[in-house]
Amino acid sequence: MMNAPKLYQYFATTVNLLTSCNQEGKVNVMACEWTMNVSFDPFKVLCVVGTDKLTHAYMMENPEFGVNLCADTQASLSNFVGNVSGRDLDKFAESRFAGLVYASTHIKPPLIRGCILNAECVLEDIFPMGEYSGFLGLARAVTVDSEAKPLFYHRGKYFQLGAQIPKPQYENKLTG
Repeated sequence: MMNAPKLYQYFATTVNLLTSCNQEGKVNVMACEWTMNVSFDPFKVLCVVGTDKLTHAYMMENPEFGVNLCADTQASLSNFVGNVSGRDLDKFAESRFAGLVYASTHIKPPLIRGCILNAECVLEDIFPMGEYSGFLGLARAVTVDSEAKPLFYHRGKYFQLGAQIPKPQYENKLTG
C-alpha cells in the first residue's frame, strides 16, 4: 500500500497563481494546483485552499480572488510562489514580479501578466473539505492568451503540453 499522503502526486494538474487581498488591501499570491472550471455559462471556478494558508484567511475576509492560469514559461514564478509564505514575505515586492502585476477591473486583488488565462472572481460559495475549503467563484471578467500553453505539475515536477494524441474514431452502434 502506498503512503496515502503522497497519492495526490499521481494526478497531473495545471498550475494557477491565486491572488487575494484582505480588507486593508494587503495582497498575497499562492500557487494553487487544485483549481478547475466547473461551469461554462456562467463561467465559474472552484479553488481548493488549505485552511492554514494566508490566502484562505484573505478569501474569508474579502470574498474576491484572481485566478491566473500559468503559462509554461512561468514555472520559476510558480515555484517561488509555492515555496514562500505571504506571512513571511511580500511576494509581490520581489523583483521577479516587476512588470507582471496589474490592477483588475472588477475585484480588488491584482492579476498577473503572461498567464494563459486571468479570471476576476467573486465568491459565491464555500465548501468545507476537512483541512481544505473549496471556494466557488463567479468570473466577472476573463482574459485569455490563445497563443500561450499551460503549465502542468506532476509528482513534484513541471511539464509542458506534449504532442497531440489523435482522437480515436468512435462508432456509435446504438444510433446506427
